[in-house]
Order: sequence, then structure tokens, then C-alpha cells
Amino acid sequence: MSFLSKYKFLIILLILLVFSFSTFNLVEVGLMEARNFQTANEIIEDDNWLLPTLNGEPRYQKPPLPTWITALSVLISNSKSIIFYRLPAIIFLFVIGLTSYFFSIKIKLNNKESIINALITISSFYIIAIIFEAPWDIFAHGFMFLGIYYLLENKLSNRQKIIAGIFIGLSIMSKGPISIYALLIPFLLSYFLVYRKLNYKNIIQVLLISIIFGSSWYIYVYTQDYQTLMEISSQETENWSNYNVKPLYYYWDFFINSGIWAIPAITSLILPFTKNSITIRKTHLLTCYWVIFSVILLSLIPEKKTRYLMPVLIPLALNTGFYINYIIKYSSDKVNSISWLIYLNFIIVSISGIIIPSISIYNSGVELFSILSIIITSYFIYNFYKKEFEKAVYLKIILFLCIINIILPETYANTNEDFTDIKELKNEINELKLYSDYQVTADLIWNVNKRIKKLDVTIIDDSIFGLISNANLDNKNNKILDNDLIITKKIKLNFNTTSDEQDKRYRDRLKTNLYILSRK
Repeated sequence: MSFLSKYKFLIILLILLVFSFSTFNLVEVGLMEARNFQTANEIIEDDNWLLPTLNGEPRYQKPPLPTWITALSVLISNSKSIIFYRLPAIIFLFVIGLTSYFFSIKIKLNNKESIINALITISSFYIIAIIFEAPWDIFAHGFMFLGIYYLLENKLSNRQKIIAGIFIGLSIMSKGPISIYALLIPFLLSYFLVYRKLNYKNIIQVLLISIIFGSSWYIYVYTQDYQTLMEISSQETENWSNYNVKPLYYYWDFFINSGIWAIPAITSLILPFTKNSITIRKTHLLTCYWVIFSVILLSLIPEKKTRYLMPVLIPLALNTGFYINYIIKYSSDKVNSISWLIYLNFIIVSISGIIIPSISIYNSGVELFSILSIIITSYFIYNFYKKEFEKAVYLKIILFLCIINIILPETYANTNEDFTDIKELKNEINELKLYSDYQVTADLIWNVNKRIKKLDVTIIDDSIFGLISNANLDNKNNKILDNDLIITKKIKLNFNTTSDEQDKRYRDRLKTNLYILSRK
């Protein structure tokens, strides 16, 4: 037994951990993460798990399962480190990789081919990026992928039906029915198109279990806070049809989001290279149709965002694996028709592996990952020249991880001299209630690390309190303050890690003023 065969899971885990622990603290907490993390904080503070809040207001826009998992991670670790807020999503990246491995085994790929599929999945750019941009999504699609894995069986035992139904139900509890639409339905359509059969009885029974399980929280909220739930649901429905509307062709560049696998990904969809095995040809068609149907269905929804493409990348990774494994298997004599695509990918990887670390060395000096990148790139070129494509694939993934560790520290470096360290203000604001005269966003609340209530001076009875405002309260004509209030201190808040307002990371909403007010 080869090393790869014997330690397949360890290899996947190791690659995951290298990425995870080297990048945990580098990426800033964005708006979507902040909503999840702050809601988790309030669940813990209020000990109210069934009716979650954000800044004290009902948070029913998204089901609470990812928030519950995040809160449990924080509680178990007894730490407010960002590591433990992000840990569940990172673990789910690993879960999706393992599911990809077992899914590949079930569709008759061998061990080595299945390992490569798993590695392609967890190194696809947007499957990684979604962890930070929209943490709900990786749970929703991860649970759905687990459910689909069980549906590959033509005949399901009652136990398998229950497990599949629970996983799909957990997907619904993570982000509603979106993954049914974006991942499950395209899979079922593809399966029927390829194999001309579906066990409708199994599917109906599994879906009934999932709907019962997945709708339990919605039913509870409906009984406890009907009016608020209806108002939020109405607003969310309106957003789907009117907000961020894009044309039908908006997702046509979907394959780019697979990052280092972009060229192999598009190649795997357009070239019929799996000729030798009927079984492999059919499973390749299954993943190919799965990608296409998923893109089509997502394109029909008026509201479009790049992160909505994440479910497409799961079957796309599997489909890309067919292409990569074909190259590895027939590297010596049967890749002539697609040689130019192979070499194009080789050139891009090689140039990136030399130029990016070289620029880093020029700007920041010699660092570990820069040197490693150049060494790995050299070895990658050598193995490609020798047509050792399997080794080249593994080196490509390792190089990708090294490049990430070069780019992220420079991209997310805190260069703002006016950055506010909220820990330094702890003594001043710890006991204060905070208010605002405008609608603050979740990322500001997260950075302030306190709830911020909407200002109403007529009902505030605190002798001293904090007011977050973009207005100039020093102006005598300002009407926010009544005659009974005086400013005891003004603190400028700036949670941007860059001072460059042209930088895409800069957010005006993260720069404001905190006034400490007291009554005369």
C-alpha cells in the first residue's frame, strides 16, 4: 500500500490545517461574518437560542443553525478569539472534502482519484473564500452534499433515509431551502438524465423527513413571534426579486471562482476525454450536467451575487477531477488534443509561483513562504517536464497554500495609524450603554463589542451614556442633544485597517465618533 493510500485522510487534514491555522487571524471580519458572530454572542449573553437577535433586534432572516454551532464553539473553548468563531466553518471545509472523497469512491473512482477530487474541492478558491464572506453557505451546502451522498444509493434502508433526511433538514436549518434549489434539484435532474431512472419513493420520503426536521425552527418562531417573522419574510422575498438584479449571463464565468483549477474546470466541461470506461463516462456526465443545471437554475433568480455560486463549485470540483485524473493516467500518449490547455495552465502556475514571491521578497524581504514558493515552483516545473503529472498536482496545491500565505499578510496588513483598538477603551465604555443616531451595521457593532441601541433622548434615563454619531455634536445648532445633556468626551472611532479611502477594504461605516454624554 502506497503512502497516499495509507494516509489519505491525514493528507487531506494536513493540507486543510496548513491553510487554516496560517490564515485564521489574517482576514478581517466582514459584514456577513459579523452578523453571524454577533448573533452568536447575543445567544450566549441572553441564553436565548430559539429566538436569536442581532443588536437586540430579532434576527430571523437566516435560520440559526450556523449561529448555534458558532456559539457552541465559543462556549466550549471559553474564548472570544476569532479562531473559535471561524473554527466550525473551517471544519466544514474539511467535511466537504471528506464527502467529496467518499462520493468519488461511491461513483466507482479508485482511491487515488478520490483523494485528488477531495483535494481539488478543498483548494477551490471560492469554497475557501465563502468561509469568510458568508459562513452560512458552507454549512447549508455541506449538509446538502452529505444528504446527496446517501441518495446515490438506488435502494435506501429506513436508516439511510432518516440520515439523508436529517442532513438535508440541517441544510434547511442553515440557510433555508436554497441548497435544495441550487444543489439537490440539479443533482436529481442530472442523475435522471444520465441513468434514466430515479427512485421517487426514496426521494419523497427523504424530502418529507427533511422538511419536517428543517422547518421545526420556523414553526416555533411562527408560534412565538408571528408578526416579526412575517415582516422579515416579506422583506427577504422582496429582496430576491428587486435587490442586486443582474442579467441571465451574469454567472457565465463561474469556473473562474475555482481559482487555480479554472482552466482544468472549463476544460472538463467541454472536452469528451473519458472514453475508455462506460461507468466513468456516465459519472463524468453526471457531474458535468450537475454543474450546468446548477448554473442555469441560479441564473433564473433575479438577485445574483458571486457567493451564490458556491454550490456550483462542489460538482465542478468533482468534474475537474475527471480531467486531472485523465491527464495523470494517460500523461504519456493520449493528451495531444488538449496539450495546449495543459501547457497554458502550467505556464500560468509557473509564472505566478516565481513572480509573486519575488515581488514579496523585493517589498518585504526574504520570508519563509516566499522561499518555499520558489523552491516548490522549481520542483513543479521539473515534474511537469518529466510528465510526472500526479506529483505536479500535489505541488500545485502546496504552492497555492504558500502563495496564500504570501498574499494575505500583505493584503490584510493593518496600515491605519488611526486604527481604534477597542481594548484600550474598555475601561471607558465597559459600563456604558451605547446608543446611535443612525442605523449601525453589524460589523461596527462587532468591532465596538457592545450592543448599540437606537437613540431616543426622551426615554434615556442614564446619567451618563455613549452616543455613536457621524454628526458634529459640538455644533451649537445641532438638534440631537437636548439642553440637559453635555459632552464630556469625544472619541474618534476608526476600525478600518487601511487609511486609503480608495482601497476596496475601506468602509465609511467603520469610521465614526463616540461621544460620552452626561446630564447636567
